[in-house]
Amino acid sequence: MSYMNCKVKRAGLGVAILGAILGFILLLPATVWAGGHTVNVPPPNGVDDTANIQGALNVCVKYGPGCTVQLAAGTYFTKQVVVYNFQGTFKGTGIGSTTIEALPNLPVNWPDQTVASCQPNLTTCIWPSVFEFVEGNISVSDLTIKATAIPPTQPFVYAGSPLNDLYEVLGFTGQYPTDVSIDRIRMEGMPYSLGAFGYTVENGVHYSGDFPRSSAAFDYYFLSGSFTVRSSYFENVGLAISQDAFSTSSQITIGGSPSAGNHIKNVLGGLDIEASEKSVFEISYNESSGSSAGMWVSPTWVPFVPSSPSRYFIHDNKFIGTAQNADAIYLYDEVPPYIQAAVWNNAAEVQDILSEGIGVYYTKGTAVWNNSVTGTDGYDGIGLWSSTFDAVANNNVSGFTVDSTAGLAQIYLDPSTTNDLVVCAERSDSVLNQGTNNAIIGCQQSTASAASAEDARSAARAASATRRSLPRKKPLMPQ
Repeated sequence: MSYMNCKVKRAGLGVAILGAILGFILLLPATVWAGGHTVNVPPPNGVDDTANIQGALNVCVKYGPGCTVQLAAGTYFTKQVVVYNFQGTFKGTGIGSTTIEALPNLPVNWPDQTVASCQPNLTTCIWPSVFEFVEGNISVSDLTIKATAIPPTQPFVYAGSPLNDLYEVLGFTGQYPTDVSIDRIRMEGMPYSLGAFGYTVENGVHYSGDFPRSSAAFDYYFLSGSFTVRSSYFENVGLAISQDAFSTSSQITIGGSPSAGNHIKNVLGGLDIEASEKSVFEISYNESSGSSAGMWVSPTWVPFVPSSPSRYFIHDNKFIGTAQNADAIYLYDEVPPYIQAAVWNNAAEVQDILSEGIGVYYTKGTAVWNNSVTGTDGYDGIGLWSSTFDAVANNNVSGFTVDSTAGLAQIYLDPSTTNDLVVCAERSDSVLNQGTNNAIIGCQQSTASAASAEDARSAARAASATRRSLPRKKPLMPQ
């Protein structure tokens, strides 16, 4: 064989080997050749899978970013799981295929018996949470989580009151920026008379700055990052999707596109959005109903006052209040103000009497337009309470009827409103304006005699006082 022929054959062999290697690489999953890892959780054992789930998550933490914990089909049973700095994906094989079910009588160990006064672990500070993720870049998808066992936890004491429900099912907190993405999950709890909010679960998916810096009550680190919940289903929990407590500089997306909306029913509060600073909220294309409200933006339940406002874009949702005195949606601001809100193209429905469609409390510069409000024998379709420079325009309130004795109007402005603007969609829309310097355009206002007008104002003031006395914040934990 000549030297040239040998050289050509060797070159051909090298090309063939290189081609085989490249072909093998192309056949590998992207997570492998990109440096990621997949850790498979063994199939459910039918008794207690906590160690297998916790172990798989711990292995992924060691691998670092890009790791996936893959659950098998079937029903897993688990006690509490706590993970720090998980940078990957925790997923099942589908909502109808993989289920995680919380075991009953979960142990709770809070040394000073105050919520979130110690950093969660599995020995000396066991929170009443099924999954607690502390910091990281976390994706959870394609599974069902159930918390239907009664009692859900062993009895413990919070603020002097006995409890044995679950604080949260999926909790996310931390000292450093934390990014969370929830896609295609189903979460189910159970009605439970001994629960703080009437269910086995207080918070379903919970993104909250409640990671303690010390053992002092409410001494928390601020939570920042991103929180996204899409294409998911919630039922029979206290608060389905909750963002609260010491939140700053975050991007919150609930739904976000026509194909990504969430579905919530049989809960106390559907979307629990609480005081946040320097953050942006996109809440759209969801259907949410609750016995207290379909959605609220309210002061948080811990002593936190935002240093600057956040922006709230709330549109193309369907919100339903299912019980008496329930709002479909309400915004409740404080001083200093923390809400800069635009609310448009939503369907707001109340299903019981003496309720309010859209309630706007103490805000400045909120815009409410092109919404549809329906209900019967209610207080008001859209209510402005102590608001300033708010605008209410082109809302369809023709399907909302006002109670003849305690009701106010389809659109109501209380005596403390100033410099608000109302533009009615129909001239037949009734407006009761008791404020000052408000502009009312294209609406039906009272034309009664002076005596009758004073009687109407007295009745309205009485109804207004009743309306103001209702809880306008997230229901408080037992004190």
